[in-house]
Amino acid sequence: MNRKWASWNNQANAAWNVDPRAHDQLIETNVREVNTWAMAVVGRSCTEHDRRVMDLSLKLAEAAGLLQGAWDVRQIVWAALLHDIGKAAISARILDKPGALTPTEFKVIQQHPSLGHRLARTAPQVNHEILGAILHHHERWDGEGYPLGLIGESIPLLARIIKVTDVYDALVSDRPYRPAWTNDEATAYLLQHSGTAFEPHLVQVFVYRVLPWHQHPGFPLD
Repeated sequence: MNRKWASWNNQANAAWNVDPRAHDQLIETNVREVNTWAMAVVGRSCTEHDRRVMDLSLKLAEAAGLLQGAWDVRQIVWAALLHDIGKAAISARILDKPGALTPTEFKVIQQHPSLGHRLARTAPQVNHEILGAILHHHERWDGEGYPLGLIGESIPLLARIIKVTDVYDALVSDRPYRPAWTNDEATAYLLQHSGTAFEPHLVQVFVYRVLPWHQHPGFPLD
């Protein structure tokens, strides 16, 4: 994946021109490969949340001018679908708890990126960039995240993308401990925490280029 950001205000950024059917086939081929591996290793395929995070991450990368070819698609599909694979090693009693987690339970939850990193290392198709996204998708732009407290651009680009899409989809989905937020509430949360939890440019691209109810192609991105 191209690690240099495109010009955020340049509407003429070169796009990856590919037949839509070939693009969809490429995605589904990689999805099948991921699910085959996950079924063999953890006994289940990827979740609906994982698939939605993948779809949103592909859209965000494309809108940001970062989707340059089949390799980028592959990287995003694998990283997004496996970002929470470490939760397969955590008790459902904690994952599905309807109330607030205890400090001890939250520490267990915080282990899932590291557990996922260890699991994903066994997949021959997974490389350093994908592993970095899995390990660091809970880092924060301000350095207050986990597991390593990375700050700003020291957080891998793919992890920064998944951070935005993962949180957004989690907010607009029902969870055992709370009902789903509205799209407007989730969008407001992203904007409010831009520059603290999230990479600011990615939030702007996601909100004003990806989300259909906020799309504003002419909005001047910082």
